[in-house]
Amino acid sequence: MQQVPLENLVQSLSPEWLHLLKEEERSQRVVLRDGIQQVNETDLMEIVEAVIKEHQKSSFYQ
Repeated sequence: MQQVPLENLVQSLSPEWLHLLKEEERSQRVVLRDGIQQVNETDLMEIVEAVIKEHQKSSFYQ
């Protein structure tokens, strides 16, 4: 297992996506079961989506 900031993962696979992330989303640490080398663009898209959704939850009053 490997734990990396989301920014490092995005930077290595699709740096053009960095502008989509807020600062706190970029610093979010993600756990990669098989390491960064095994992550493809589809995986990255799912990870980015999950992190954005998680950070949105705290933005709204319920």
